[in-house]
Amino acid sequence: SGTAHDVIVIGGGASGMFAAGRAAEGGSRVLLLERTNRLGSKLAITGKGRCNLTNTDETAAFIENYGRNGKFLHRALREFSNRDLVAFFNSRGVPTQEERGGRIFPASGGSSGVVKALIGYMREGGVAVRLNARAQAIERDPETGAAAFVRVAGERRSIAARKIILATGGLSYPATGSTGDGYAMAGALGHTIAPRRPALVPLETVERFPTELQGLSLENVEVTAFASGRKLAAEFGDMLFTHFGVSGPIILRMSGAVVERHERGERIELSINLKPALDEAKLDGRLLREFAGAGTKTLRSAMKNVLPKALIPVILGAVGIPADKKCNQITSGERKALAGL
Repeated sequence: SGTAHDVIVIGGGASGMFAAGRAAEGGSRVLLLERTNRLGSKLAITGKGRCNLTNTDETAAFIENYGRNGKFLHRALREFSNRDLVAFFNSRGVPTQEERGGRIFPASGGSSGVVKALIGYMREGGVAVRLNARAQAIERDPETGAAAFVRVAGERRSIAARKIILATGGLSYPATGSTGDGYAMAGALGHTIAPRRPALVPLETVERFPTELQGLSLENVEVTAFASGRKLAAEFGDMLFTHFGVSGPIILRMSGAVVERHERGERIELSINLKPALDEAKLDGRLLREFAGAGTKTLRSAMKNVLPKALIPVILGAVGIPADKKCNQITSGERKALAGL
């Protein structure tokens, strides 16, 4: 082709680095362009800096978690599975460990080894890396179509290559370089760009009480989302109250579906089942035993065995029972209302 590069990779995140390393491993001359001053910025902060690499689930579960369009992953996961990924990092000095829910993390507890392993992979293949190089456009050779050119911001000459790999990430985190540049470049080449909307995000609530519970984590609860009164999604696991609403793994997992319906103008409601292992009758029995054993103690005191301390005033306020009411004065109606809430 007469070009200096066989492949140009645009984007120095996990996908871009892996693609560059694999292309070089196959014998290609590769140049990677990264718009920021470092590689793997978003990768370094994923999983709260612990870098949740993958999951032990079977391929079908991966497909399901990607929603309606998940089937497009079949080929990719057949070529390179989650087990292949773990083996890849293990072979490059990044031992891994499995945690609850089949999640795979670096055994070191940090993401730095993962980033270094990918940089090392590129180095092995002789990948040329340019930082602070923002790709602005991709252009085809108008005469032959056999080569493509990448125009870099602030540079007069475009860079030619036989193939371009666009790995710019989405719109998720502009500070790490994921500013959505890739959508404009792909659109200019004739690709149809689907509407972008947030997913894997925390949710803001209308009510103020979650802000009073900021930092409270709930384990093994069930959250159900309703859109216009109809069940939309349900997840079991851990969640977190924040200064603006709710977050945590189960909230993030359902957020894509919630955002989509919210953008249609539908009313979204969340129901949190604090005791999913107990039906209402069993929960009422549990409260009956707690109150009987507490005698003249206050309801606020007895509820410490049932709920996190910070949640008690919120729940009692919502059900309308005074927190200083003595347990032996609680009526069966009040108890059942409490269990129901």
